[in-house]
Parts: sequence; structure tokens; C-alpha cells
Amino acid sequence: MIPKVENIASIHPLAKPITASVQVPGSKSFTNRALVIAVLADGVTTLHGTSDSNDSSVMIELLRQLGVEIVAEEDVIYVKGIAGNFRTYKGTLDVEDAGTVMRFISAVCCLVPGEITLKGSERMHQRPIKELVDALKQLGANISYLENEGFPPIKIKGGTIKGGNVNVNSSISSQFISALLMIAPLLQKDSEVNIAGEQVSEPYIDMTLSVMKQFGVGIAKNKGSYQIKTGGSYKSTNYTVEGDASSASYLFALAALTQSTIRVTNVSGKSLQSDARFVDILERMGCKLNKTDSFIEVTGTGKLSSVNVNMQDMPDTAQTLAVIAAFAKGETIITGLKTLQLKETKRINALQSELSKMDVECEAGADYIKIKGGEPKGAFINTYNDHRMAMAFAIAGTRVEGMMIEAPEVVKKSFPTFWTTLSAMGINIDTE
Repeated sequence: MIPKVENIASIHPLAKPITASVQVPGSKSFTNRALVIAVLADGVTTLHGTSDSNDSSVMIELLRQLGVEIVAEEDVIYVKGIAGNFRTYKGTLDVEDAGTVMRFISAVCCLVPGEITLKGSERMHQRPIKELVDALKQLGANISYLENEGFPPIKIKGGTIKGGNVNVNSSISSQFISALLMIAPLLQKDSEVNIAGEQVSEPYIDMTLSVMKQFGVGIAKNKGSYQIKTGGSYKSTNYTVEGDASSASYLFALAALTQSTIRVTNVSGKSLQSDARFVDILERMGCKLNKTDSFIEVTGTGKLSSVNVNMQDMPDTAQTLAVIAAFAKGETIITGLKTLQLKETKRINALQSELSKMDVECEAGADYIKIKGGEPKGAFINTYNDHRMAMAFAIAGTRVEGMMIEAPEVVKKSFPTFWTTLSAMGINIDTE
């Protein structure tokens, strides 16, 4: 029985393989980093090919509330940087359910004179921020919790942060490190960020360093630490954001499941985005792969084999892989998933529940899921207000009849044009 919900998307299987060449929206990760650094730079920066995700829209709105002049015109954004010289602000900023925004804005607000309350959605108030708050306090920030210790909402009395040495536990999120690195050049003292514990998703930190370098600031990186000189100033620039590799993963999954050939023309085979390496896993499973400096292309061969893979550095594509694994021969083991439980929903639990509806055998633990491939059937999929659940399971509908996705509008968080992109490729989708 299908529960009564406001919106449902029903996806119909492809009658035959397709060949398509498409672009995906700009990288949400690169866009949000570039927005923050453009604000901290001196002068007007022009950002091309930016993400149209809800997360990036929230970031823009909050930076405007802090007094930054930002003009957005389709996929071009103009940011009038203020070199860290924020006007006094007293009030509340709502990050909604945007985790990246919460982490990055928390650090930025430490530079802002005044008193700021940072809050978010109910789920955001369940996502830990203690490690970042502790690190910012070590650098001189004045931050307090308004409800539960270690979780938003938080209150920041800005203008007290100075710099110095800091130890950060980054085993929960690499975004804690990125947030510190981006503001460090503007602090009064040289800073050294030392990694305590396991460092997860390190490629995302490399992305941060790449954007900082594009804006004229370099950082010394040693094993387990980053050194940042004070007095370094970001320079305004023209910056082009490449396509979002996480979004592209769903289209590559479509190719894998339907023997289609899909080329994504705005994600480079040499991309720094860790999720761009998702296609290497598909190649191991039996797909054909073509990577160049300007595009990535995947062709499904009709044969999918199971894999044993650690997804610690690309957790955002774990759900996509889990759905593909349901159709692969043998048992796929996906590990390195502990951060998935801290995302928009508890993603390991959600995967196990929804795959089971499709008659897929799976076993899950704190940081892994084992999936026995076979002949999945269509099912009504709960999305848990999680964009990646909706998109990953929608792709299964291009292979089996009866896939119905609850609340399809949740894709706006990262890939607002997801459904129209599929439709333009010839996939039949009914919405009700």
C-alpha cells in the first residue's frame, strides 16, 4: 500500500539503451567555497558556472544578510568582496538543512563584529558541530550553545578570533578543516591547523586549497598539519566552477544499469572532486570508461560484477553505488560509511530499509553495508527529505517497472534540474 503523500514521481524503464551528452549543474562544493573566499577577497569577483542548488542559494542569502553585495544572474554571480571588513551585525541566520553552509558560515561569523545566532532545520540541530566550535574557540572565538551541547543552534560573539595553533578532530567532517583554512589568512596571528584523529574526505580539503590558491593565497601542507601565514590577502578574480561530480554520478549509474552511453561534458577526468572517481568503481564492475581533460563518459555493458570498496573519500556517491549493487552479480561490500549517519538522514539505515522493499538482501552496520545483487523489483521509496535518496533510487526506475519516489522535489537541495535532465534524455516520468 502506498502511503498518502503530497507528491510522487513514477519512473518508467527505458525501452532500449540511449546515447546522450549532457551537462550537470556547477559543483555545489566548489561554488560554496568560492562564495566564501570571494567575500573575504578585495574587489569584485565573477563566478561562472555556479551551482543552482538550494545550499548555494542559502549561502548567498546569508552572506547578503551579513552586508555583502552579491548579484546573481543565471549561472554567473558577482561578489563585491570586503576583505573581511564586515559591518556589525546582530541577529539570527538560518542555514536551513545546508550542512556545508552551517560549517563555513560559523567560521565566517567569527570575523563579524556583533552577536549572531546560527540555527537550522530540526535535522541540522542533530548534526554535530562540537569539533569545529572547539577549534574556533582555541583561536579565540566566543561561541556558546543555545540548546544541546555540541549541536546547533549556537551564538557567536564575533570579532574576538585571533589565530594561533589549533588541534582539530576531523574524523566527523572535513568541512571543519576547510572552514578554518578559509578564514585563517585574515586572522591576526599565523595559524597552524593540526589534524587529530582520522582525517576523512581529504580530497575535499584539497578542493579548498585549490580555490584558495586561485584567489592568491597558498598554504603549507605537511603530513597532519596546515600552516597559514597571517596578512595573506585574497585577490578578486574570474573563477569558473566545474560541473558537480556528485550529480553526474546518477547519470553514470543510469548508463551502468541500462547499457547506455552517457557523457558528462563539464566534469573533467582530472577533476579534484573525489566523486569524479566514482566512475573508476563502475569500470571495476564491468562498465566501459572514457576520461579526458574535458569530459567523462560511461557505457554500460550489460554485465555488472560486485565490488568491495571503501567510500570514505566519496561518501556522497555511496547511495548511488548501493542501488547499482542491487543489480550486480554477487555480494558488494561498501565500507567507510560512518559519516553517512550524520548527513540529511541516517543514510545507512535508510538504504537498508528501502533496498529491502525492493527484495534486495542487505546487511548493515555502523560504517558498512553489504548488498547481495539479484533481480530487484519496483517499490515505493521513502526519501527521508534526503535529495540523494531520491536521485539514487530514481535511477533504478530506468531498469525496473514500479519505482515510485516520494517527495521528488527534495532534489532541489543539490540538483534542481534532475527530473528535467532525465526527461530530456528520453526517460518517461509521471508526477502526481
